[in-house]
Amino acid sequence: MSQRLLASLLLAGLVLPSPALAQTRGKQWFTYDEAFGGTGRSAGQAGLRPLPQVTGWLDAEHWLEVREGKVWKVRAADGTATLHQDPATLTQVAPTGLTNNPVAARTGDDALRIYVVSGDLWAVDVPARTSFRLTQTAGVEENPTLSPDGKQIAYTRGGNLFTYDLGAHLERQLTSDGSDTIRNGYASWVYFEEILGRASNYRAFWWSPDSTRLAFLRFDDAPVPLFPIYWADGQHGKLEQQRYPKAGDPNPFVQVGAVAAGGGKVTWMQFPPEADHYLAWLSWTRDSAKVLIQWMNREQDTIRVLHGDPRSGAVATLFEEKQAAWVSWFEDLTTLANGDLLVKTDVDGWDHLYVHAADGTRTRQITSGAWRVRSILRVDEAAGVVYVMAQPGAIGSTWNTEVRKVRLDGSGVETLTTIPGTYTVRMASDGQYFLATRSSVTDPPVMTLYKTDGTVVREVASARGDTTATYAWGKGEVFTIPSGDGYDLPAVWVLPPDFDRKKTYPVMVSIYGGPDAGTVRNSWASTQAHYWAQRGVIWMAVDHRGSGHHGKKGVALMHRNLGKWEMHDYGKAADWLRAQPFVARDRIAITGGSYGGYTTLMALTKDAPAFNIGLAHAPVTDWRLYDTVYTERYMDRPSENPDGYRDGAVLTYIDKYVGGLRLTHGTIDDNVHMQNSMQVVDWLTAHDKPFELMVYPDSRHGLQASQRKHSAREAHDFWVRTLLGGKLPTAPAAAPVARPATGTAAGASPGF
Repeated sequence: MSQRLLASLLLAGLVLPSPALAQTRGKQWFTYDEAFGGTGRSAGQAGLRPLPQVTGWLDAEHWLEVREGKVWKVRAADGTATLHQDPATLTQVAPTGLTNNPVAARTGDDALRIYVVSGDLWAVDVPARTSFRLTQTAGVEENPTLSPDGKQIAYTRGGNLFTYDLGAHLERQLTSDGSDTIRNGYASWVYFEEILGRASNYRAFWWSPDSTRLAFLRFDDAPVPLFPIYWADGQHGKLEQQRYPKAGDPNPFVQVGAVAAGGGKVTWMQFPPEADHYLAWLSWTRDSAKVLIQWMNREQDTIRVLHGDPRSGAVATLFEEKQAAWVSWFEDLTTLANGDLLVKTDVDGWDHLYVHAADGTRTRQITSGAWRVRSILRVDEAAGVVYVMAQPGAIGSTWNTEVRKVRLDGSGVETLTTIPGTYTVRMASDGQYFLATRSSVTDPPVMTLYKTDGTVVREVASARGDTTATYAWGKGEVFTIPSGDGYDLPAVWVLPPDFDRKKTYPVMVSIYGGPDAGTVRNSWASTQAHYWAQRGVIWMAVDHRGSGHHGKKGVALMHRNLGKWEMHDYGKAADWLRAQPFVARDRIAITGGSYGGYTTLMALTKDAPAFNIGLAHAPVTDWRLYDTVYTERYMDRPSENPDGYRDGAVLTYIDKYVGGLRLTHGTIDDNVHMQNSMQVVDWLTAHDKPFELMVYPDSRHGLQASQRKHSAREAHDFWVRTLLGGKLPTAPAAAPVARPATGTAAGASPGF
């Protein structure tokens, strides 16, 4: 939304002033169920309207939107909606329950859909209203992926790679050595978790643009140690053996293969088959002649981009990057029409875009300065521009995001979204539009349609609803806390609706704390934050110097020092809070999960008594217990950095613990093993220290859906006991009792 449009809407009364600016007397408080309970879109979303469920752009002029289970095609120019798909029509042609499964793959026009049902593949021709079964095997077909021309499907089964020719109705097996330890096109756990990412769902194969070949990764997990995970089900339980390399352990052996989609001999790229390195993020040149391969050494301080020949297996280095701390994978690597490569890297201290010639030579840097390119949204070569999601670099604005248009020739950058806040964007793959949803601590989410020149077409929807003004919203603000040495710490909080500086309030600090993983954003606060604010608890988030707001310079300080600078800065934040006259100094709490659980435990041990109370879920407690890729990126191997591992372990400081901990963990967590928590529990029980413990049977790193209600209620009651003296305040008597049936999240307004 442009400033001019915002002003006109304010004058017209179409944008309401922030509800927290109004008087709060007689306003409604969120109930527990509104903030924590229930399921579906209305859970934790009281007081606001849900925004449209946009699933993506169909073409340059239309996006797809779900309304009451039906899919509508919306014309960007004027908002006209026509029915695109009614799921009820598919139930007439598909076997019972088929289309209740998620769509595993689809063509760009959504005419052909692929489903996985009970491990087998099914296809649905939507316009023809027909369905047909593709496979019927004892194994499970995984990650079906349509070829670019939509005529074939690639997938894995039992550690092998397959294709299915839709025209010939023929399955072809491309590899044959799959086993419990050999996986072709299906990632080893540590690659899935730390390199390819969870969104990959373990997929490790890539179609060539001409649909004739596949490039894939082959993993040999034989050298990786087994870690036992125990299921307590039934009479005898069950033992799960996980191939999990902990810091310093052997990694899986990885090879890069290329094979014709119709089958035949696999070409293996000429890397040593048992080398101690990483190979990942394969892609193809536009002419399908070469495979682009990214190589990284075990130390993760050097990365190379190479060409691989899919016929001979020969590899040649295009370019190399080294950094003193660590390098990152080129996840946004893009091949341009002329063969040039568009690369995003933080080699100069901030994430920026560079262009390399087809032979690897760097020809120009097209963005620069103290700001970062978060991601590439779209490359429009015809217009000579690339659209990016950007993060300003000046402290005091790093909690915002912006859409920027960058000229590929390096001649300039233009900011398209000018109102401060946090944006999420869906950009048409070919056309002149994008949808941007923006919110801030003072503004609830608004979805706006833009042209790619930055012109606002119209406001599509706002989360403000008829009941918005009936709630007592907390008062939100983003600001910085001085660190004392130049690295000011971004922070956001939600103060009670009737905040009074003469009163004192407990504080709940929610953190994560990992490298380059900041959580402070200028965005609409959660309903839970406002629930606690209404009851007299200040909800807060703080980021440390290594969380990304200070560029790679700040993040790199964490090299070989996990636990040092984040705890230094969180300690400074706690000191700052205690200096505020309205903060209850004996009730400053900290909470987080995973790395945030680690930070919470360190706060109650290394930084005791900076924080009085902590709730930690699934924490790492000793970096020797976590995986190779993540841990060694920041800490090097234990044998290379024994002091860093010792100084970064919770048990090193455990004798400083005085109490206030609640610890939770899933018993079959395959990411942060429950071993981490158990080693801390062993010490606490042996030394008769007070703490609370809750384990969740058969839950992984994230809890099972059936256990989340219990977890939320128990955490809620823990905060009532520790922050509110065991008594939960009730809404003022004048507040209405009625509750709206639906709504969305909570908001905030600035100031004390």
